[in-house]
Amino acid sequence: MKQLLLVGLLAISMPLLAQQPLGFPVDVDLKAPGLDLNTSSTGNIGNVATVTLENLDRRQIFCVATFVNGPEKPSPLRVRLAPGEKTVLTQAFQRDIIRVRVGIECNEA
Repeated sequence: MKQLLLVGLLAISMPLLAQQPLGFPVDVDLKAPGLDLNTSSTGNIGNVATVTLENLDRRQIFCVATFVNGPEKPSPLRVRLAPGEKTVLTQAFQRDIIRVRVGIECNEA
């Protein structure tokens, strides 16, 4: 009886699981010559990609991040980080996402 109930619940939940968005890879390419920065892809929800950027340097830095998702026109995000500051960069997309590439270029401010 328990097995029949489990199979029934699994059969009912399959369409719901199929509708849930699966994660997508976020590739980060950081160019910050001579600066001490940490980046990590913090995740994705639906069609929104996020990347955490942390300034580990003793200098203030200025970064431009570009999120690229296939055919959509990328719009650069600009951020200025004080020493020790951390921020989360986010980009929402209109189309379904397969993979996101994020190019980040940073210089001393």
